[in-house]
Amino acid sequence: MQSLPRRSLLKTSFAGAALLLAGQAALAQPKSAELDQLLSKQAITELIYQYPRALDRLDRELLLSIAHADAKVEFGKMGSFPSWAAFADWLIKAHQPMLGNNHRITNVLVQVKGDRAVSESSGTATLLVKKDGADDVYEERWMHSRYLDKWSRRDGRWALDHRQTVTDYRRVLDVAGADVRNRYQIGARTGRDDPSYRLFKDL
Repeated sequence: MQSLPRRSLLKTSFAGAALLLAGQAALAQPKSAELDQLLSKQAITELIYQYPRALDRLDRELLLSIAHADAKVEFGKMGSFPSWAAFADWLIKAHQPMLGNNHRITNVLVQVKGDRAVSESSGTATLLVKKDGADDVYEERWMHSRYLDKWSRRDGRWALDHRQTVTDYRRVLDVAGADVRNRYQIGARTGRDDPSYRLFKDL
């Protein structure tokens, strides 16, 4: 069998190597895009989880870090807020007099397209509040909501642009003050003295 000339073999080898490199580059591009999408989803998810942490600690600085300064809010029957800072201030003022508050977020779904993203998450709040106009009576409130969020990445930083809160379920029960004192265990409002802050700071 006649063998190919050395020059032809070299040309064939170089051509094969070029095709291989081109194929690797083509494969690397979608992987890089997929990695950016996964990292973006993780960054947004962590911001979503910061919301209940900030609210339960009444940490205004942490609340503000979730959104861009010009973010807008539609909060159910409370209506619209012109900025995220205005919403954060309203939240803290509303929660400060509460005897207890606890928030949880689950079912986080995020879709990313370039520097834009949307998400839906489910929020649950359990609140214990002094009942207006009643002597030694509290309201125990269960709130089930969904947060419909729009996000953007500006200068490499993901943050919230717009939040619409949808109420799915609300239940309010009157609880006698004696029952609260004898049957409830409510954690202290520790703010930034909460041990979780030291935990993350010391890592």
